[in-house]
Amino acid sequence: MTMYSATISRFLRWSLPLAFSVICILPTTAARAQSLDSHHPAPLQPGDNNGTVDNFVGSNYFYLTGGPGSVTITVSYKSMGLLGNAQRSSLNVELTDDKHSWSEKRTISSVQQSNSTKMVGNLKVPTRLILSIMPPSGGLVRMGGDYVVSAAGAVKFDPPLSPAEQIVGTYTPMVIQNNEDSAAKFEPNGILEFASGTMGRWKLFDAGSMTFTVTYGSVRQSLKLIPGRGLVDPHDPTVIVLQRTH
Repeated sequence: MTMYSATISRFLRWSLPLAFSVICILPTTAARAQSLDSHHPAPLQPGDNNGTVDNFVGSNYFYLTGGPGSVTITVSYKSMGLLGNAQRSSLNVELTDDKHSWSEKRTISSVQQSNSTKMVGNLKVPTRLILSIMPPSGGLVRMGGDYVVSAAGAVKFDPPLSPAEQIVGTYTPMVIQNNEDSAAKFEPNGILEFASGTMGRWKLFDAGSMTFTVTYGSVRQSLKLIPGRGLVDPHDPTVIVLQRTH
């Protein structure tokens, strides 16, 4: 019995509407929106959806509509290094419907090179699919890496979120300024509020580069939003100024 046939038989026994097979491959050779909230996943977009995930920030979540017909979802992963040295880590991928009546889980291991998993199946009816990208768990050392997600076949994508919609959420200061180190909430109306009571404002400066102006107290700065990670120094994106937590 082939892998695909075995997978179909297993899913038929569970009476699920979807059957997926998985093929682990090496890949041949622009960051989209990601969500850290499993209850409000980000809409997957056509083409490559690039992101970075690690155990300090947490999982990323996407959704799309698949079916009726064949659906192919591909996820590739390349682990990040540690102090210039290669570091082995594993990425967990879970695909489910929005009712969580079934799920498929896969693990991609990587050290230096990118590895991929491809899920192929047939949906009988239009189904809202939830894709979870889960980094290595625990540990005192940052572990994770870069991933790329794409979907093809009988799929439908919702419009992407605007930059102003993507910045809304809760952040933790990683660079302390104005003696402010409490959690910060970016509200949809441009208000910035820290848990300490400090108030501020945020404003979109340039949508193309996802650059925002953030002000509070004596602080006025331009920061670049990297969805799923936070607000970073636009001149050095490795410096996270405000890390997204929710």
